[in-house]
Amino acid sequence: HKYFVLNSIDDIIKALAEKAAEKKEGEWIIGTWFDDTKLRENRFPTKHDLDRASTEHPIYLGRAGGHNAVANSLALKIAGISRDTPQPAGSRIEKDESGEPTGRLDELAAMNLVRGKIPSPSPEEATRIMVENWPRLEEELLSWGLTTIHEAHIKAPEALAYQKLLRQGKLRLRVGLMLDGMAPYKGYATSDLSRQGLCTGFGWSDKLRVIGVKLGVDGAMGSKTAYLNEPYEDEPDNVGISRVTLEELTEEIVKCHEAGLRVCIHAIGDRAIDMALDSLEEATKRKDWRDHRHRIEHAGLVWENQLEKMRRLGVHVSASIGFCYPIGDSHLEALGEWRMKGYYPMKSFRKYGIVAGGNSDGFGSNWAITGIYGCVTRKTLKGHILSKEEAIPVIDAIKVYTLNGAYLEGMEKEKGTIEPGKLADMIVLDKDVLTIDPDEIIDLKVLMTIIGGEIVYRRTE
Repeated sequence: HKYFVLNSIDDIIKALAEKAAEKKEGEWIIGTWFDDTKLRENRFPTKHDLDRASTEHPIYLGRAGGHNAVANSLALKIAGISRDTPQPAGSRIEKDESGEPTGRLDELAAMNLVRGKIPSPSPEEATRIMVENWPRLEEELLSWGLTTIHEAHIKAPEALAYQKLLRQGKLRLRVGLMLDGMAPYKGYATSDLSRQGLCTGFGWSDKLRVIGVKLGVDGAMGSKTAYLNEPYEDEPDNVGISRVTLEELTEEIVKCHEAGLRVCIHAIGDRAIDMALDSLEEATKRKDWRDHRHRIEHAGLVWENQLEKMRRLGVHVSASIGFCYPIGDSHLEALGEWRMKGYYPMKSFRKYGIVAGGNSDGFGSNWAITGIYGCVTRKTLKGHILSKEEAIPVIDAIKVYTLNGAYLEGMEKEKGTIEPGKLADMIVLDKDVLTIDPDEIIDLKVLMTIIGGEIVYRRTE
């Protein structure tokens, strides 16, 4: 399938071995974005698999989604990970029945034990690398029909790179910055930011603005680390992972709220969403900020009591309905049919007055068409329909990726619709999305992307 190049563990090992042959002994080999649910073996790779590629090079391979990884034996040794290593808070080092690490690492604290040993560029070098490579990345984003992006986990090197690109006139996309506030919450989210004017809504121009702070509660559904109230369908002892305690989360959200910084909280599982809403409720008691537009990122499993609480608190959603088509089958397997009523409930969001914008992520959900298709058909790659009653009309699905996204940014008066006085951001598709058969939506192609009235991308094929 077009989303997945390497289709088996053997394919991965072959690619890693080829890379090992090009490197000196002891040099790191880094890979990313495998999806075990799409591999022929239908399992997570282990250190023993990676050892087949090389035992003379430390190897680190990140899973799609960024919540899990696998390392070979040498990488684990360099990181000091053994049978005696205690489980890091808010994450997991998988161990076999004998107590030996398998190589699988779940969530940041565990992954960082290895990642901290990988040579990385200095902050100045990281900024330079991003500026140099941005034109190629931006062209790809424009080809997907994106006109505004909200970039998560922004640290100083990325923020400086975007400002440099803006000064050089090399920023065609509109970019919103979600400053990094991930655990252990040593990021930008302090009251110092608001004193410097760096609060939600601060902007260098209409091309570069501060959205807020990105926080994270849990993992992902496909890797079964999203934090649930009830166990995963085939793993009765597994309810996923919470990266933080409720107290830690509340402390950080209160701090952001008081500093005038919108929080964008990664919460996929229903239990993670409970934690996020409880923390937001406490924050809203501390300061009267009625139009804060705090939001849940993903919101993959949501029930009616949570929808009611979102409405009461004024919390909105950046929904990953784009996951439905490419990886919805793995979510159905993990959660079971009985939980599908709460799976990205797009119609219910609208019913409860919650503004749901559509986001992009990996797994083939990079561009809006995948999400629009998911909103309208609720179909997976294998043809399963996940909660048809939560489907919405095409025109409303388009709003999810246009006007609603602008609302989440606080820019609905400036963009999100095509009308006099607004920024002229729009795309041209090869077919009329309003009249074609819904099953054809997934095959739509972007012919042209226009930002500020300027054609910034034109399809040449």
